[in-house]
Amino acid sequence: MTLEAAITRLQAITKEVDSISPVVKSAPDTPVEDAAMLPMSIAHIGTGTVAPDDASTTRLILNVFVDVHFSLNQLSMAYDQINAFIPDYMKRLSGDPTLDSNTQTIVFPVSVQVLQMEWDRLTTVAARFTVPLKYREAPTT
Repeated sequence: MTLEAAITRLQAITKEVDSISPVVKSAPDTPVEDAAMLPMSIAHIGTGTVAPDDASTTRLILNVFVDVHFSLNQLSMAYDQINAFIPDYMKRLSGDPTLDSNTQTIVFPVSVQVLQMEWDRLTTVAARFTVPLKYREAPTT
């Protein structure tokens, strides 16, 4: 189980969503600086918490932000894409709660918000999914 593999799986799921046209064109494993191909997805750790369960186990909840950017060139088309993308992505997350065994589980509920964002000096409208991932690790002394 690795966070990098979990993020890779979250990005792969964005590319599996086929309820929009065009489909997500770019979903790299690590954020890129070029926003030339929209819709695109960027995934990264946003926030998190850590708490010891006992002397041998630490529980981490890492909130991964999956930002799916859509073009503002045609506002109505962007919102049509968002309205179709959100439920499809959420259903796919529900069907893979361990992200191919790369996290113990997604800690549902997953939240989503729609907001204007900027990536590579380009203003977009984005669906931001906050996906809480649960890990248990041995503490380091």
